[in-house]
Amino acid sequence: MIRYYFLVVVLGLSHFGYARQATESKLFQLPANSQKVSGTTKVNPLVKPLKLVTVLDPKGSSIDRELEVWNALMGSMDRDSIGYIFLVQDTEDIEPFKQYWFTERNMDYPFYYDTDKTVIKANGLSEGSPGQTLLLDDKNAIILSGSSPINTDPFNRYRSELYHRTLEMGMDKAVRGVIVEPTERGIKWFYSNEPVYVTEQGEVIPKNQADAGIRSKKWVPGTSPLSDTIRLVNRHP
Repeated sequence: MIRYYFLVVVLGLSHFGYARQATESKLFQLPANSQKVSGTTKVNPLVKPLKLVTVLDPKGSSIDRELEVWNALMGSMDRDSIGYIFLVQDTEDIEPFKQYWFTERNMDYPFYYDTDKTVIKANGLSEGSPGQTLLLDDKNAIILSGSSPINTDPFNRYRSELYHRTLEMGMDKAVRGVIVEPTERGIKWFYSNEPVYVTEQGEVIPKNQADAGIRSKKWVPGTSPLSDTIRLVNRHP
């Protein structure tokens, strides 16, 4: 009887600790709609059930690689379920960056111009560490935090968490490609639906179109910056 009582107390305390942690999750203060720079797109990432927030430094040396990875990442996920909030740190002139974002990098998605770093400061983010990325739930509570997904470990963590979260929310096939997860025995990986096919221009295309292009020798499967994408390289004569 004493052992039973002790077990009940331990389980009760464990549950209390978990509930406390869940209710005390830090809420993220979203940017205002007035900070959004949309271009021609009408997407509103702030209303999506799940959100990935990242801080971008427009003058950083890794900005090209970051946008390449983000473009492929967004192409492998359902944009109706997941929103992407790009916080762009204040620059001297926004117009060159708008040209870079929408035209040079072909980003068909808005970004949030964080003038004077108001959002970064309000959420206690490090002003000197661009690339910080946060995953938010439907209440804007922070689920995961880490560095830019151009690094393998955080990339896999975000993908795995989004895969399981969307499944729990009844969103089948919201995340495509390879899911990589750590286990007690090492690393396990599996395909969620199919690989993601990306052209040299960064366009994500469906598998049947990719297969047809490979069979017709229009494309040759090549390497990619992401583990779950197949880059389609133009076959030159």
